[in-house]
Amino acid sequence: MPQQNSQPLKRSPWGGLLRLHGQDIARLQRLLDPLVLTLLFLGFDSGSRGLGREAWLPFWILVPLTAILILPRAGLYSSYRHRSLRVLIRRITTSWLFVLSLLLTAAFLSKSSASFSRLDSSLWAFSGWLWLLSTHVLLRKWLRWHRSQGGNSRTIVYWGLPDAAEAFAEQIASNTWMGYQIIAWFSPAPTRPDQHSQNLPSCSGGLRELRDWLNSHDVDRLLFSHVTRDGLGMDQMVQLFGDCSIPIVYAPHWAHPTMRFTVDSIGTQPCIDLWGSEQSLLDRQLKRSFDLVLTGIGVVLIAPLLLVIAIAVKLSSPGPVFYMQDRYGLDGKRFKCFKFRSMRVLDSADQAVVKQATADDPRITPVGAFLRRWSLDELPQLFNVLRGDMSLVGPRPHAVQHNELYRRVIPGYMQRHACKPGITGLAQVSGWRGETRVLSDMENRIYADLTYQREWSLKLDIKILIKTFLRLRSGNAY
Repeated sequence: MPQQNSQPLKRSPWGGLLRLHGQDIARLQRLLDPLVLTLLFLGFDSGSRGLGREAWLPFWILVPLTAILILPRAGLYSSYRHRSLRVLIRRITTSWLFVLSLLLTAAFLSKSSASFSRLDSSLWAFSGWLWLLSTHVLLRKWLRWHRSQGGNSRTIVYWGLPDAAEAFAEQIASNTWMGYQIIAWFSPAPTRPDQHSQNLPSCSGGLRELRDWLNSHDVDRLLFSHVTRDGLGMDQMVQLFGDCSIPIVYAPHWAHPTMRFTVDSIGTQPCIDLWGSEQSLLDRQLKRSFDLVLTGIGVVLIAPLLLVIAIAVKLSSPGPVFYMQDRYGLDGKRFKCFKFRSMRVLDSADQAVVKQATADDPRITPVGAFLRRWSLDELPQLFNVLRGDMSLVGPRPHAVQHNELYRRVIPGYMQRHACKPGITGLAQVSGWRGETRVLSDMENRIYADLTYQREWSLKLDIKILIKTFLRLRSGNAY
């Protein structure tokens, strides 16, 4: 471990100005939004019906006051760097509705609500929402463009092994709108310039060189990936980098896209959630009730169709109508998954090996090909839903052999069994269904499954079901 200087490493003055630039924009927004909302209120106030000055004057104060108190608490003025457009629009809408509800409550309690024109009040409410939406969305778009051109950027010095450094540099190059730049890279295993990508600057040395560099250069933050090749443990690295006065960020090289990385604490012990999402008892009961009601109605309505398909399957080739196969369900427990048989009955030796169906698969019958194309072979799984083995929406259950294969090569694969498997799912409506020709196909499917678990809501289930009906015919299902 290199000898430490007695003085802490200095912080970049230019980096501070860069950070303040974004904060100044947020401060300007926090002042401008309440002002414009109040001016809009005054503009539409001309429609009030004989409202005296003593009645409407309090609302000149209440409008900016509620905006000042509510909008920042909704996170409306936090950085646009790490926020999606969908989250921004949701925050704008919910916070503005909350402001309106408080103003309506105040008008009702003061018995002045009848004195305001409903039309003008509605126009003001809409124009206020439109102002917030347009200014924040346009500013977000402009900042992204500005950062992609090199403006409002933040500089980074990186510490880590070559593979981790290259992967991180690739992410920065793919997301230039975030405005990050790697200006130096240090590693316990330096490489020649021709041994890494052009997105990464040449390695400038090890820990000793890193410390000397920080003492003589300006940088906004230091990112490090924990490595032990130099003999340093995490506690030693934390102590070393903690001697800096610039922000320190830990970027684990072992991170996987399916991980959550949310921070919690037990007492004073910080805990990082990597995988898993817990549904409340109320959410589980709500989802189960939704499944039972919709499935019960569905079975009654499509009973004639089920009968016709059963007869067609029986006449198409010798063998049973239904095909039952072991699948992993909730918590990895096996259950019998029901499907209409779409393939010819195989010999016992062939049944021992599960092979994914492919295009022009000779095992598939003509009736089976039609059922698979329109996803009708999955209909018997409605009875799995009634039995409680499955849900209408959730990760699709895979064959046991495929589970055992992919759980060994995809980190977090078995996390998809933290909820009941579904007849349809987010992966299926996102295009990740059918044969998995390469490993990345399955990785994308698992990523969608775990995203569904994290973001579950009844609204999401309804959205997936609607998309499923709109995409019943699939060219990738065979």
